[in-house]
Amino acid sequence: MEPEQMAINQMVDESAAADNAEQAGSGRRSGAHSRLAGTGDFLPRAAIPFLLVACFALFSILSPHLFFTWTNVRIMISAQATVLLLALAATIPLRAGDFDLSIGAVMILSGSAVGLLYGHGAPVIVCFIVPLGIGLFIGLMNCLFVVKFGLNSLIVTLGMLTLLSGITNYLTGDNLVTTIPHAVEALANTRLLTLPYIVWIGWLVAFLIWIVFEFTPLGRYLLFLGGNPTAAVLAGLRVSALRCGAFLACAIISALAGILLAGSLGSVDPSSAGSYLLPPFTAAFLGTTMIQLGRFNVGGTLVGLYLLAVGITGLQLLGVRGG
Repeated sequence: MEPEQMAINQMVDESAAADNAEQAGSGRRSGAHSRLAGTGDFLPRAAIPFLLVACFALFSILSPHLFFTWTNVRIMISAQATVLLLALAATIPLRAGDFDLSIGAVMILSGSAVGLLYGHGAPVIVCFIVPLGIGLFIGLMNCLFVVKFGLNSLIVTLGMLTLLSGITNYLTGDNLVTTIPHAVEALANTRLLTLPYIVWIGWLVAFLIWIVFEFTPLGRYLLFLGGNPTAAVLAGLRVSALRCGAFLACAIISALAGILLAGSLGSVDPSSAGSYLLPPFTAAFLGTTMIQLGRFNVGGTLVGLYLLAVGITGLQLLGVRGG
């Protein structure tokens, strides 16, 4: 088993080296050219983070009394906490070459379940466990149809989004769910260093996923699978298990986001799943244009998410309104 893992790791390293060589260009042969290649490779990786800093500086100059305040920064960070969790959830199957468009619907159904269960007298612990179980079950269903039956992940999860939205509207009667346990609200809103726990939980999840992606064989296998599924099969990777694990992790993180969303807002709008579809994927895909070019990575997703938040907030504070 060890020689097989070493062979797979070698193939992943060779694939990464080929990507870097392609990005750096093929005409750099001398030592001076190599240094120029390193500089040329750094610039595109750092362009979007630099844009984030530049946008923050620009809006701080244009609106110093509104934008350049800790209150505004705290609000921006806190407002993106649930979207951050969804973006991280989406990044996992994307790294393995699959889509999961049901993340927003899983979050809203799980958040609604918290209020519905508590409203019917369920203990608080049940209000934590059942929503996570809902996420696990939905992840298993995605695995069944996508991995076992071989259906397209984009189509399956888009259908799951529609199905879950319908189930949520039916269970809630299309009414706002407001019976959220105080313990859930405390978990999301209690502050540490002026930031609510929901932000720290999102950053902790991001850190754990980053560790897996960058320092474990699992992260490298997911990268190899997403880059070349056929080669992953020929290399002996457990492709089905990897894809199922990605879908399950994605669904469970989305369910956790639902619990925290219910706690942070004190209510859940059952019709809001659609509004949480595009922002996470925008951040995830924007993340492939920086840090690790062409690869879904945690650092890029974080920077992409906060770049969008800074840009939108800055324009709103300057009086720009969307059409």
